[in-house]
Formats: sequence, C-alpha cells, structure tokens
Amino acid sequence: MKSFIMFFMFVTLLFSSGNNYSTRSNWLMQVDTDDEKFRAIQNQLRGFDTAMVEVGYRYDAMKQALKVKNYELAIYHLEKIKVSIENGYIRRPARKEASQNFFLNASYKEFQYALTQKNTAQIADKFNDVRNSCNACHADQKVEFIVIE
Repeated sequence: MKSFIMFFMFVTLLFSSGNNYSTRSNWLMQVDTDDEKFRAIQNQLRGFDTAMVEVGYRYDAMKQALKVKNYELAIYHLEKIKVSIENGYIRRPARKEASQNFFLNASYKEFQYALTQKNTAQIADKFNDVRNSCNACHADQKVEFIVIE
C-alpha cells in the first residue's frame, strides 16, 4: 500500500509539473529562419566523429557475433558500418577518399566475402585485415591515437 501511495504521489507530481521535458521542447521551431534551422540541424548531426561512434558500436557488436559464429549478424553489422561511413563522409567529404581506400574498396569486401563463405580461418584473417585497415586509416587521417584492438 505504501508503494502504491508513493507511486501515485510521484505520478501526480510528474504531471502537475508542467512537463518541461526536452521531448516537449521546440528548440528547433524557435529558430527564426530556415537557414538557421538547417545550421542547427547540421550542428546536431556533426561530422565524421559521430559516424565513427556508430562504427565503433557496430564493430564491437560484430566482434561479439564472430565469437559465437553468428555470421549473419556479423554481416548485418558490417553492412551498417558501411552505411555509417558513407553517411559520415557525406557530412565530411574530406574523409571519403581515405574511407574508400583503406576500408570500403578493400578489406570490407574481402571480409564480407569471407563471412558469406563461413570459413572460420578466413574470417579471422580478414577480420584482422579490417582492424589493421581501420588503424591505418586513422594514422593517415592524423588520429593515430585512436587504436582499434
């Protein structure tokens, strides 16, 4: 009974507080001109670094899928990595050439093929190539302190 009363009081307080959550905020609608709105959206999307956050997440998820030999899941995450990188270099065109040269046109395709063949030894070898190409790209782009393991 005590828990119910506490819950009821919490809900009452929550709904009587005016609901000033960020989900109700009209931060973008309060921007005056379309150009300023697009600039605000662009600032929220940021650059290649946000793409790399997703790539890092997908890389780790792919690595876990490989541990349990769930190659379909690994392929899924690999494809999402490609999409993230491509979206990233739309926002930062200067990253396009390195992304393609070090990863998309080389180790990505070879690793993808190894996954479709479900050859464990080849997958391990090509996954190492993927990791090495990531680190080589980071070095090329002057962020060699970002080391993928």
